[in-house]
Amino acid sequence: MLLSVLALTAAISAPSGASAQASEAAPALAANAYIVECLVNGAALTACTVIDADPATNPGAATALKLAANIHVPDSMAQAGRIRIKLNVNP
Repeated sequence: MLLSVLALTAAISAPSGASAQASEAAPALAANAYIVECLVNGAALTACTVIDADPATNPGAATALKLAANIHVPDSMAQAGRIRIKLNVNP
């Protein structure tokens, strides 16, 4: 029984030829990373600021602020405090 479970797991996790080719053909997107600091307020992030760029002059930093405003905080992490997150923004 254990061997059949291991064999099934190996078969499921083994990459197929089609998926391997598809991942090789996908072009890599350049992303810019921004550090955003926010207050955790229940299930939402508030008072977010970009640490390493100016959102007024950098459109990627402005997008990072918009992304942070839409993040839902899980109940297990919804304790009041500050959090810093790294957001990758595609151009």
